[in-house]
Amino acid sequence: MIGDMAIPETRQRISGGSYRPTSVVFIAALVLLGLTGLPIAVWLDLRNLSEHTIRSQAEALGSAINSMRSFYSSNVVARVRGFEGKTQVVHNYMDVPGAIPIPATLSLELGSVITGKNGNVQYRFFSDYPFANRASHPFDVFERSALSALRRDPKQQAVYDVSGTIFDRRVRLVTPVVMAAECVSCHNSHPQSPKRDWKVGDVRGIQEVLIRQPLAANIFAFKYLLIYFVCAGLAGLAVVLMQRRQAVAVGLMNRELENANGFLADISRKIAKYLSPQLYRSIFSGEKEVAIATEARS
Repeated sequence: MIGDMAIPETRQRISGGSYRPTSVVFIAALVLLGLTGLPIAVWLDLRNLSEHTIRSQAEALGSAINSMRSFYSSNVVARVRGFEGKTQVVHNYMDVPGAIPIPATLSLELGSVITGKNGNVQYRFFSDYPFANRASHPFDVFERSALSALRRDPKQQAVYDVSGTIFDRRVRLVTPVVMAAECVSCHNSHPQSPKRDWKVGDVRGIQEVLIRQPLAANIFAFKYLLIYFVCAGLAGLAVVLMQRRQAVAVGLMNRELENANGFLADISRKIAKYLSPQLYRSIFSGEKEVAIATEARS
């Protein structure tokens, strides 16, 4: 019966793990840290790459200078010191006691010495008019094109070429070998010279510096950027895991709410059997309060 005893309000307590939404401040701090960290990592890597490049160039230059000093010591100083007569400057200096090499011969032999000691740095000195006693030097397409360009425009200082594969890069620098007055005098009068109408300023040949740099050697130069991406990846993974955990919690809450709604719907259907439709609607719409009283039968 409906009487004086109040029916306590039905409450459903959801258990099975608490759900805490991600803090907005934490997300904002994470985004700000990511935006700030990327330019810093790039700047640090650029500085590191610059240091790595300069160090490699310094090592290559030091190796070349050591090769030149060693060559000069053994092929120039030692020959002059060990000879009491008049020193000559000739191209076939090895066949003449006390002789030292002319500049062209010096450049040719230095090229062999430098190239042999450093595989990533090569130096060549050659012409398409070699002396009769010297083997001709093969020209590839770039070298032939560079020599033609330098002869068409003697004021041009250098010609570059950059090539390579996905694993390495190669830079080639070609500069002209220009005839000076003493060179013209020698070449135009030497019996083994293939050309005897040289003029001052003519481009006799080219000297080429080739530098090869494997890309793998520069990978670890970007260590700060790699660290940044690793940290960003870990942060992203953490966010994904947090979202997954929250999704599981929300799913659990939804299932519990569905169970609670089913329970309440079942209760309401049972109560509806004992109430008129008008009273049922007014009770569950909140228009009327309900109290339940019991009486003992004697």
